[in-house]
Amino acid sequence: MSRKYLFKPRPGITVTPGTAKSVLCGASEASIDYGLGRVSVKLEGDHAVFEAETGVFRVSLELLRGLAEWDRVLFVPPSEEPYLVEVRGEHYYKLKYLGELVAPTLEIDGVHMHNIVGTTPTRDAMRKISLLKVKEGEKGLDVCTGLGYTAIEAWRRGAEVVTVEADANVLYVAEHNPFSRQLEKVEIVLGDAFQVLDEMPEEEFDFVLHDPPVFAFAPRLYSREFYLKLTRILKEGGRLFHYTGAPGKHRGIDIQRGVIKRLREAGFAVTRVERGYGVVAVKV
Repeated sequence: MSRKYLFKPRPGITVTPGTAKSVLCGASEASIDYGLGRVSVKLEGDHAVFEAETGVFRVSLELLRGLAEWDRVLFVPPSEEPYLVEVRGEHYYKLKYLGELVAPTLEIDGVHMHNIVGTTPTRDAMRKISLLKVKEGEKGLDVCTGLGYTAIEAWRRGAEVVTVEADANVLYVAEHNPFSRQLEKVEIVLGDAFQVLDEMPEEEFDFVLHDPPVFAFAPRLYSREFYLKLTRILKEGGRLFHYTGAPGKHRGIDIQRGVIKRLREAGFAVTRVERGYGVVAVKV
């Protein structure tokens, strides 16, 4: 069963490898939250003390030395011990640091969940929403929330957004990400999109952003049956952007060819194909 998810950004600061290196070099001021903020720093014994508007945060120098060599990030809650932003269980999730003033990517079992080759996660989200030509006042569905970058970008352009995420661990990680804070502004449904779409009214949405994991991880989200569900909830003339990437290209596999064929069978007209990236289609 699906349910609405109340997204709550975690109170605290994020300390990155870049911040750690700066503090260890003796800086009296350092960035926090990937460079989105700056605070005073002082050393007290074997700890660095970050003096932010939201409180005073202490991190051991030993922890900072380790962090400086990693691609992970440290979250420091008020009056609590710092911890790495990661989830260990059946799968391993982490926020992967890409640099200061750059939104991180989500990594699951070592696989990046964002396109980061020659771009950044937020620039890539802008590209996807631009291909959809999202307009103010429209209502859209974002399938597979992840860290919420595409849902947030659609909201920034004036759309009402509903986003669906199957994995609560992903949303837990997002709650620690400064670049995901505006997910508070959109409606999040926690559940399997394959089932959630059956609970939604017909012709509810002006556009759909479908950004599934690679085919090997979620084949049902590339199926004709799923595309028929998208057809049902889209208004006539409603737009779809389907991110495909180019998995299997080195083995001669063309994932887009099958996607285009099944979209047409489900009642879509394909209007644009970005080779190795995605497909734009319209419900007819």
